[in-house]
Order: sequence, then C-alpha cells, then structure tokens
Amino acid sequence: MRNFLIAMALLLAFPLWAKKRELAEDKFILTGKIYEMDIFNETDKEAGEVQIVIYQNREIYVSFVGAKGNYEFVLPIGHEYEVWFGGSQYVNKKVYVDARPMKKRKSGYECVIDIGLFKPIANYEFACLIDHFVKVRWDQEYAQLLPDYEYCDIKARELQKAIKRAKKVGGGY
Repeated sequence: MRNFLIAMALLLAFPLWAKKRELAEDKFILTGKIYEMDIFNETDKEAGEVQIVIYQNREIYVSFVGAKGNYEFVLPIGHEYEVWFGGSQYVNKKVYVDARPMKKRKSGYECVIDIGLFKPIANYEFACLIDHFVKVRWDQEYAQLLPDYEYCDIKARELQKAIKRAKKVGGGY
C-alpha cells in the first residue's frame, strides 16, 4: 500500500513541462488528467466528471466540471493560483501554483498536473488534505515551475497514514 500511494503521489501530482503549442508570451497552459483511485483495491482509472475550481490571488477565477477527468486552462503569469480538484464526489485535493515571478516568454509555458482522487470514506475526514497537497513554484535556475518535492513527500506520507486509519474506521466507501 505504501508503495502504491507514494507512486500515485509522485506520478500523478507532479508537474511535467513540455512545449505543447504557441501561446501568448504572458500566459501558461495548466492541463492534465484526473484519475480515480480505488484505495481499497489499489487500482486507478480515468475519473468521470470532476469539479475543478481555480482561484487567482484568492478569488475565484474559473470553475469547471471536466468531462472524463481531462482539463485545460490558459492562465496569465504573474499570479498565485490555488486549484481545487474533486467537488462533492471526491475527497478534494488542492494544488498551489506560484506563477508570480514567471517571465514573459515568446512561446508561453505549459504545466501538466495529473492528479489522483478517491471517493470519501464513511465517518472519516482527511485533515491532511486541508492544506495543499502539491506546491509548485517558479525556479529561476531552470526557468520553469517545479514542485516542492520535500513538501510533496511529507504530504504523501501523511495521506498514506490517513488512508490506513480511514480503512479501519470507515471500512469502505
């Protein structure tokens, strides 16, 4: 179980960068897939309709229900973003993206964040997910947004412990 959760956190929560298409110099694409994890059977599949809410500088910027877990948003650089994945069908996960120090670039940027969600478990609250699950910041040396790997590892371990407790308390979905 531990290896499954850590692999899911590393594989599904960290941004990857690649040039996808030409964008305005002051924009970046936030895109990805959302997977539904079955924490009892340690399997995953592409999620169905998932609500995504993006806050820009702590105000709602856009809210969206993604078909089959796919999403894509073009966002302006120079702002902080908090992205909430899940809605009422899943235990919500939040991602923090600090795009304030990003510099304009002729082709723009792309940030791919694939994330794994799971259904709520009866009689259990995932307090470890109140804070951001992933934090992404601009790295001047690499000229891209990069995750805080230490933070993400801590959050993955906290979630692993919480899921273990939830299975004992809730026994199922």
